[in-house]
Amino acid sequence: GRLQNAIWQFPFNKMAAVMREANRCSTLGAERVSDEPVSMWTAFSHGLWSFVKHYIFKRGFLDGWPGFVIALGNFEGTFYRYVKALEIQKGSRWKIPADAQAPARPLD
Repeated sequence: GRLQNAIWQFPFNKMAAVMREANRCSTLGAERVSDEPVSMWTAFSHGLWSFVKHYIFKRGFLDGWPGFVIALGNFEGTFYRYVKALEIQKGSRWKIPADAQAPARPLD
């Protein structure tokens, strides 16, 4: 059969939930790709390819602003996956000193 109406799908109701899931998925993906040689260029080029693939080849541009946001989210998640893999390979360089104090209030 054929549907007569469009299907609206809303898997997340807040941007914070989207970001939390992207962080979780990029961490899991980093473990998977950490055996590959990784650099910041690798992270950027894989992220850029992910954006182009979703926005151009999968025709996300036809969806307007939501299509752009989805493609940008794919760039970001892919980029972070490879940056986290680089962190796994080289160890974190962003260690917080033991005597560092937390900000008095959360940053905006």
